[in-house]
Amino acid sequence: MTAPLRLLLLPGLDGTGALFEPFVSALSGDIAPEVVSYPADRALDYDALEALVAARLPADGPYAVLGESFSGPLALRLASRRAGQLVGVVLVATFVTNPVWPVPSLARHLVGPWLFRRRAPELVSRHYLVGAGAPAAWLERVAANVETVDPAVMAARVREVLSVDARAHLQGCDVPLLYLGAAGDTLVPPRVVRELRRLRPDLECATVDAPHLVLQLAPEASAQAIEGFLRRATGKACA
Repeated sequence: MTAPLRLLLLPGLDGTGALFEPFVSALSGDIAPEVVSYPADRALDYDALEALVAARLPADGPYAVLGESFSGPLALRLASRRAGQLVGVVLVATFVTNPVWPVPSLARHLVGPWLFRRRAPELVSRHYLVGAGAPAAWLERVAANVETVDPAVMAARVREVLSVDARAHLQGCDVPLLYLGAAGDTLVPPRVVRELRRLRPDLECATVDAPHLVLQLAPEASAQAIEGFLRRATGKACA
């Protein structure tokens, strides 16, 4: 009997991994998800997070890495290490350079803890994260989850996003790549996906009808697309 494929799940900006629960529940028994969490009380840049997560990479057996939003660049950095039997990388509603084009990287110094000391207005959360039709329970869930993280840590992660450049890691990744996008994503614009495909013409793309939090609001469709990709990637690795 073939063992389930290990899938490391790297979370979005909150870093807790708690919001993966709907997606994890939607996965079949062919996938063994391992949720990675980042410290909620320490502001770590991408370099430090890479070192932290590298210790979790399996030393034996095939595995894949999924990077959601904030963690997309991190997943690509980890892939460049070529550690163990990595068979594929899944990028979910993410980017390799600053996705917020109206906010230049120089503005990162204006981003401070004050941004996260109060809950974001419902209109903002619905527009950028959960969508207009999401149940109110999801607004509460996302807001409560962010409140478990030090505001200074959240601000530091936003600053990392505004100055990130993982293009070389994307181009240097030598395993199959899937980009799972959300049709209703207003946080990561379509130009980001166009840039990714320009840099990597072999990038496999799938789109799900969902807002930015695609794994949370469309877990079944996301799981189906990702599992199909992982089956193909594993087949290539074993060929």
